[in-house]
Order: sequence, then structure tokens, then C-alpha cells
Amino acid sequence: MKTMEMNKLIFEEAKKILPEMISTRRALHKNPETGFDLEHTVPLVLKKLTEMGYEPKRCGKAGVVATIGDGGKTFLLRGDMDALPILEDTDLDFKSTNGKMHACGHDTHTTMLLGAAQLLKNHEDEINGTVKLMFQPAEEIMLGASDMIKAGVLENPHVDAGMMIHIMPGLPMDDGTLLVANKGKALSSCDWFEIELFGKNGHGSMPQNAIDPIIPASNIHLALMEIQTRELPADALVALTVGEFHAGNTSNVIPETAILKGTLRTYDDDMRVDIKERMTEIAESIAKAYRCKAETRFLAGAPTLVNDPEIVDHAEKILPAVVGEGKVIAFSDLPNMGVQMGSEDFAYVSHEIPSVLIGLAAADSRLSEPYPVHHPKLVVNEAILPYGVAAHVSMALSWLNDHHE
Repeated sequence: MKTMEMNKLIFEEAKKILPEMISTRRALHKNPETGFDLEHTVPLVLKKLTEMGYEPKRCGKAGVVATIGDGGKTFLLRGDMDALPILEDTDLDFKSTNGKMHACGHDTHTTMLLGAAQLLKNHEDEINGTVKLMFQPAEEIMLGASDMIKAGVLENPHVDAGMMIHIMPGLPMDDGTLLVANKGKALSSCDWFEIELFGKNGHGSMPQNAIDPIIPASNIHLALMEIQTRELPADALVALTVGEFHAGNTSNVIPETAILKGTLRTYDDDMRVDIKERMTEIAESIAKAYRCKAETRFLAGAPTLVNDPEIVDHAEKILPAVVGEGKVIAFSDLPNMGVQMGSEDFAYVSHEIPSVLIGLAAADSRLSEPYPVHHPKLVVNEAILPYGVAAHVSMALSWLNDHHE
């Protein structure tokens, strides 16, 4: 079957499996798990793939990989599986009650990749190459992609190109709209950090006998905020945030330690290195001035996400024929979007192979106030699932057709 004819059929075929996908998505949503601890999620994915006729394999700490095709070039499709440590605040019948939540939509990502796996099985004889399915853990803590890469996800067979989809709720556009990310750098790097101050505890009535770590911690926080305003160009694309500050557990005792936690995001690799060095220097110097010690730790992170120009062009050419001209928009054409300072650990994959990020408008537009990702009230319109499935399948099949040897 010709590529264009197949593209038109894929979306209709994806719609037919929507009831099954909704059931899968709700099972995942009701039982969210975080990081690498996916004791319910991974067996569900393995079971679904096996029932479809795949021979899935574990990859790394909690990843799953499956392949389909006849050799040749390999195109990668990625879906992440982990949730966030957020208490869900919705009225859904299938809401989570375990203190975790799929507030970033990874339940939909996993479901769409499983849906794509089913459609690819239906068209197995028409695959001119190999499609590799990458079910990834620990995206929210920026550790899952690198773990799977180290475990060989991009080899055996070697991956030549790939893509990922991420839902983008809260955007002023119709649900199901596909957004093709800009060529080149599209998301910032991210580094999780913590700065721990060590002092000497004592009674609040006798501060002269203690060394208070809260005072240098407070000054370090202020000094970090001044890096961007006083040490970087005015147009520097940097977001340095301290989101946690912990010290002590009672009001009349000077604590022994204080800790700041946050994230650093930037588009410039050299600037990323320089800022991390300055953060460490500032923390150590201020701590010393207040008779404390400071330890700066960068725990996890990811580089900038890079979209390959050829894969972006391919997406902009193929996807309108799948879901309709009005349902595909380039990031660069969106009004008031500005620079995206969000991060994605698929960035590690994007530095290894040509790839592209596809966004998917997914907030339930029936709500008077649709919420963004990472919000405890997020509700996703499940009708968007076929759009993601069709995008996955059509991109893989058409790219392999174009690069068939």
C-alpha cells in the first residue's frame, strides 16, 4: 500500500481501538508509580505487548523494549511510564489515591505507544525496516533515558532515527492538535541540585554556643538569584530556581544543618558549566563567612533537547496527511509561546540519533479552566489518544519507507 493511502487509514484505525486504550490508560492512571519503582506498570506493559505477539525485553533498571520489522533501518518510538509524587485533586472515577499522580500525562504516553504497537502489528508486513518501542522509566527525575542508553536501547538493532510525543495541556487550541518542535535546540538543559549547610546546633536562648546554618543558607539563596541579574547577559536563557528550603524541626533549637534544593536550566552548554561552578563557589564562600561548611551536589539532569532538521521536515510533511492540515502546527507559529525552559530527558537520545519532539494538545477543553502538566487538577481529554497513535505509526512507517535500502 502506498504511504499516503496508509496514512489516511492509520488515523481511522487508531480511532477503532480507543475504547481499549481508554481502559489501559485508566488502569495506569489509577496506579501511578514514580522513578524506577514501576512494579505495576512494567508488568502491565510486558503483558500487553506479549498478548499482541511481541517478545518484549527488560532494559536497564525498569525499561521495556520491543521491536518489529524485517531488519534494515530502525526507527525508535519512545513513551515514558513514570508519574509524579503529587496528590491528585480531581473528581475522576479512576483517580489515584496513593499520593502519586500521572500529572505529566505519562499514562497517556505509555498508552499511545501500546496503541502504536498494536497498529504496527496489524501492518507488520508493510514495515520496510524495523521499529523499536522504548518504554522508559524515571523521566521525571531525569535518569531513565540515560539508564536505558547505557543498557543498550539504541543498539541491537542500531537505531537510526526516532521521535517522542508529550502531551501539552492548557494550550489555546483544539485537543488533538499536533505541535512539531523547532529545529535545533527546543528544550533547555536541566540540573537538579542541593546545597547543604553544616553548622553546630544549640539552644535558641544561647546562640553564641551554636553556629546557625540558616543564616548562610538564606544569603546563599539571595546570592544565587543575583547570578542571572548581575553576572549574565540580559538576554541569557537561564532559569535558576530554589524550590525547597529545609532546616530544623522545632522552633527553639538552632539546627545543625540546612538544605536548599532546586533546578538550573539553560540553553548554553558553556554557561551551564560556568553557572554550576559559580553556584559551588558562592555556597562555599558564604558558608565560610558564617563559620559553616557547604556541600553542593548536582544530582541528576539532562542536556538541551535537539530536534534534527530532516526529521522535523519529515513530520511537517507527513502528519497533516494523517490527522488533517488544521491539526498540525509548528512551535514557531504559536503566538506568545516564547522560549521553552522545560526539560526532557529524551534529550540524551536526541544527542545520539536524529530525532524530534512532537507535542499534543490534550487538556480537556470541556473544562472552564484547563490545567497544565504537573498540576494536581489536570484532566486529560482521552479522545486525543488516536492522534498520538497515528503520529507514532505514520512517522515510523513513512520514515522507513523513505530510507529503505
